[in-house]
Amino acid sequence: MWNRLAIAALSFALAMPALAEDKPYRVSLIGDGFDGTSWHSGVLIELAPGWKTYWRMPGDSGIAPEFTWTPSRPARAEVQFPTPSRHVDEGGEAVGYEGQVIFPVTVTPEKPEGLDLKLDLFFAVCKDVCIPAQAEASISLGTDARDPLGSSRVETARADVPTAGDAVTSAEIVNENGKPVLKLALKERPEDIFIESATSAYFHAPALSEDGHEARLAISSLSDIQKLKGQAISITYIIGGKGLEQTLTLP
Repeated sequence: MWNRLAIAALSFALAMPALAEDKPYRVSLIGDGFDGTSWHSGVLIELAPGWKTYWRMPGDSGIAPEFTWTPSRPARAEVQFPTPSRHVDEGGEAVGYEGQVIFPVTVTPEKPEGLDLKLDLFFAVCKDVCIPAQAEASISLGTDARDPLGSSRVETARADVPTAGDAVTSAEIVNENGKPVLKLALKERPEDIFIESATSAYFHAPALSEDGHEARLAISSLSDIQKLKGQAISITYIIGGKGLEQTLTLP
């Protein structure tokens, strides 16, 4: 996975084709629903046809979005990630979103007073090439709703955030033909599985057994597989079009 320095190093090489056309993305803050304690807003990224951007685990290449918040009053902003999809092309596997995505944001101030919120977003968008991107957006939040349509869109996006699941009953690292593989036991067949850990390991697309009760994910980008021993992994999976997630500890 790319880090921010690597992206910056590539920016000069990619600048010429990127500047030859309008930016293939637009970023804005929408929604200002207030529940008496917190505001419910969202980061809307709109993409040109064929372009994609990334989830918090971007795949075997790409970069996760970085949200930097500047509120006019002390406040905490928490970002949620809707269920992503996997995109496979010549460049490898990418995990993220096409067309557009709304990241729901819960803004909780120290005191329930109106505030202005500014976002500095560092992210990447890809089509035939990947372009590092930086965007700013802002919104004024008050106790009187000013953007009911935006709030409705945020709530729709919030419903697409994965919820707690229990379909994965066990997880272990096995050796297959000299290569490490994550083996998962499942109660039912998922459409896809995404794995996150505190290591640099990347878990590839799952290979499912015929009955759908077992998944095997090849592991790469980790020189010492023992670093996964005893590690907690976050498992996000899709069943019936719905995102679910749970955490298990590897033996």
